[in-house]
Amino acid sequence: MSFNIGIEDLAANALIESMRRMNKNFLTYKEIENYGSRVIKLLSEKGEKAVLILSRESTTALFRNYSDFFQEKIVNGEMGIELKKGVTLEKLITQFRGYLALDVLMAFVNDNSVQALGV
Repeated sequence: MSFNIGIEDLAANALIESMRRMNKNFLTYKEIENYGSRVIKLLSEKGEKAVLILSRESTTALFRNYSDFFQEKIVNGEMGIELKKGVTLEKLITQFRGYLALDVLMAFVNDNSVQALGV
């Protein structure tokens, strides 16, 4: 099977794991990209074909389509994605995990992937 993983799923799942493990609601783009690389590597090792869809256009669409959830922010000189106030872990899980293929979900929650987030 082949999976296309968009910035919305990648960022949301990275933030879910960082909130679950450290109550952290901001991640730099670099952390998210590193997390995505590890997710792709894990899927590849299982024989699954997966592609990250990361572009400025898709990131702009993320903020437009999910403006209730995310905002772009600069922290300590690094740009990234922050959860808006009032967004709970439960809301994120309901919105972004209910439809994921099991292999992708397992790669998102894998400890090796999550280590890329600094948690």
